[in-house]
Amino acid sequence: MKLATFNVKDLFDPGFGAKLDELARHVRRARADVLALNEVGSEEALAALVARVADVVEYKYQVVGKPDKRGIRNVVLSRLPLASSREHHRASLPFPALHDGDAPPFGDRIPLRRAIPEARVKAPFGEVAVFSAHFKSKRGVGPKDATGAERDPATPAERAAADVRSLVLRAAEALFVRELVDAALATTSYVAVLGDLNDVPDSVPLRVLCRCGEGALVSAAELVPHDARVSALHGGQRSQIDHILLSPALRARVVDAGFFNEELRDHGPVPADDAPPTVDSDHALFWAAVADEA
Repeated sequence: MKLATFNVKDLFDPGFGAKLDELARHVRRARADVLALNEVGSEEALAALVARVADVVEYKYQVVGKPDKRGIRNVVLSRLPLASSREHHRASLPFPALHDGDAPPFGDRIPLRRAIPEARVKAPFGEVAVFSAHFKSKRGVGPKDATGAERDPATPAERAAADVRSLVLRAAEALFVRELVDAALATTSYVAVLGDLNDVPDSVPLRVLCRCGEGALVSAAELVPHDARVSALHGGQRSQIDHILLSPALRARVVDAGFFNEELRDHGPVPADDAPPTVDSDHALFWAAVADEA
């Protein structure tokens, strides 16, 4: 069984043939049995992509999450049948209080931007709980006024505060998915979290999600040479922010992994909202092959 994750970058237009062809080229190359997608902007565009790869891999089963305000969503596609599926969403996320009985530190100010779809995949060796996640970007978050309008930070201290807000949002998302993982591990030994988590392996959000000891999640990227663990190129910086995180029982079955990053390029500054979408993604597809026998 092969797992893969791919941020397809603003897949909105089902008629954008050049983009669909480019994305399909990577999906066809991966031939993943289970594929997590991020930044799917319309279900019509998703259907067009699935149709383009059907001669190589037929994704009969789809779990599509609710989009964020920008219209992008998380998806799980599967060639293998599903035992069940569901979508995890909350209007706001809690954040740990310092003392029992304290009021929630941020009230209801932390949104879960994009719902987390969960697919229970019937693998040859057992049921695998697969989650597709896309965390908040590392761009700073300025303070908001009473109308909800965000103000750009003006001083170094304000820019630092914006970075802290961004970290808090990702950490809250990571804690929410960690709780989903704990619940899944109560029913199956095989759990996978796939997606663009917008942070590197040793970051606070990834440590929150992976933890250690009992219930830990382990990265499939360990099978890839360190210098090749690159899924994004932003501002000239090569980094791995797309992840395949596995429960120990599932990680024990992984025999190979890799990134399709040979053609990865830096897309430059964040474009304006009305900028046309690019043909290519600014993320590399990341895959892991799982053996039927441990």
